[in-house]
Amino acid sequence: MGRGKPPIGSVNKPAKKTISKQDRKDLKVLADDFGLLHREDVQDIIETCRSYAEGQQKIMRIYEKTYLK
Repeated sequence: MGRGKPPIGSVNKPAKKTISKQDRKDLKVLADDFGLLHREDVQDIIETCRSYAEGQQKIMRIYEKTYLK
């Protein structure tokens, strides 16, 4: 193995940051408490958010749109 640039396409991509299982569980409890767990968009938020705070904010926005307006 020599020095120099690595071959094209062999550069590692950064790993996608995901939340812990406990945070995901807590977001599910939050969504269930607000009656939103059955919604597909909420399920997607829980699976793809990068932090508990981000998921909580997005779920609360959906709650406000659904029940408060």
